Amino acid sequence: MNTISVIVDKGNNALMLVEWLKNIRFVKEVKVEPYNLSQGNAKAVKRALDSIKSKNMLVNITDPIAYQRKIRDEWR
Repeated sequence: MNTISVIVDKGNNALMLVEWLKNIRFVKEVKVEPYNLSQGNAKAVKRALDSIKSKNMLVNITDPIAYQRKIRDEWR
């Protein structure tokens, strides 16, 4: 076994690198020494999504295919 030590400039980059390394089949273990790891804006995004949660949000859509076409046409 060999060990590699990596220093990353930002906590978010460290988290991305850890996730990437975990998905490589020959990597046996990934250890992170917490320094200043931030979770980015995940909490803010979760709060925003929680604030717009609605069970009946798409209830007025009668034709889903036409609805999706309309959305795609807006981007052209």
